[in-house]
Amino acid sequence: MKPYMMSLTEAADAIRGGELTPRMLAESLLERLADIEPMIHAWVTIDGEKVLREAEKAETNSRLHGVPIGIKDIYYTAGMRTTMGSPIFNDFIPETDAWIVKRIKEEGAIVLGKTETTEFAVHDPAPTRNPWNTNHTPGGSSSGSAAAVASGMCPAAFGSQTGGSVIRPASYCGIVGVKPTYDLLSREGIYPLSWSLDHVGYMTRTVEDAHLLLGALTGNQKKWVKREKPPRIGMLGGYFKENASEQVWTGFEKTAAKLWGEGADIINAELPQSFSHAPDVHRIIMSVETAAVHEDLFRMRRDEYGEYIQGFISSGLLVPATVYLRAQRIRAEIIEDIIRVISEYDCVICPSTVDTAPKGLEWTGSPAFNAPWSLTGLPSITVPMGLSEEKLPLGLQIIGLPYSEWETLSIAGWCEEKLGFGKDPKDPVTTMD
Repeated sequence: MKPYMMSLTEAADAIRGGELTPRMLAESLLERLADIEPMIHAWVTIDGEKVLREAEKAETNSRLHGVPIGIKDIYYTAGMRTTMGSPIFNDFIPETDAWIVKRIKEEGAIVLGKTETTEFAVHDPAPTRNPWNTNHTPGGSSSGSAAAVASGMCPAAFGSQTGGSVIRPASYCGIVGVKPTYDLLSREGIYPLSWSLDHVGYMTRTVEDAHLLLGALTGNQKKWVKREKPPRIGMLGGYFKENASEQVWTGFEKTAAKLWGEGADIINAELPQSFSHAPDVHRIIMSVETAAVHEDLFRMRRDEYGEYIQGFISSGLLVPATVYLRAQRIRAEIIEDIIRVISEYDCVICPSTVDTAPKGLEWTGSPAFNAPWSLTGLPSITVPMGLSEEKLPLGLQIIGLPYSEWETLSIAGWCEEKLGFGKDPKDPVTTMD
């Protein structure tokens, strides 16, 4: 097996065991990157020589010892360009690292480079393509991170989610995506979009890797143990069934049936009435907080913003304070109500996305199935559940109670094993569909 094909856990274990050196892994990833990056466009900044120097001097015997990881280009990285996907910050070089970057460096990881993002992590697309079909989007806003992990350019990468920016691209690219509980991980040093909705998130190719990375970030020494007991799962319909494409809902039902056949207790879970307000509440809060973040810069350099975000900020500036406060009050009711529903099960499930990855790069897909979990701050994980008729990935989204990341990862690992999708890096495919 070539080193770039190793999962995060496999690479870390091989380095720790002496079968692989950090330099060997870095060289393999950089060679893979040189081969396929011209087709994928996942990276903004790569300094291969620096990566190799860091690999040579990697000495700590920690959990991520010598493993290169991708970082979304809204995370500050000391001495490395951080653009936020905007021409306004094209030459910005931070003096400090984001907390997450500091943390993974303390655990021995190497920053491989900065991955592409939509402009200010909102809507206006990055140039990144989906490795499953380069005529399709990889999703956004963590576009580059998802495509880089899926195609084997790095074993793990960080993103962020305010609406659906971790779970959706991970699902579109056929990998594992994790959005932890809202305030579990620090957002210090990450350019904000909406401070009460922004979540740190990350992508890997296996749930075991996601478990390893969460342990490194939190300092928790939990050992990965495969779950034996089938979970009790609440299957969400209603809003999700009504808005899913036929392909997605059919795939979701087949997945639920398969998990039931493997012993899971699958029960139809009814969404609370307040949940119907979630899309509007999310949109109001996000637009107002985005406008507040950008207000001063926007007034000075409006013409340098993309068309969509110009409109989004402008609309947010027009929302009355009373409307914003009412939205926050309704949000609290939604959170209370949905926690009450989830408490009856080990977790609840729904599709990760409304549809498969849209064709073209004009937009990055709908966050409609992810935004509710950003609004409520609940942990959510996507694992691949199969392929559509067009051979594009479908994702299963697993949602747990606040701070139940370890239990939710355990369930995700059980589902991953029973669904058997696989973890091999995807070579870019170009079709004429």
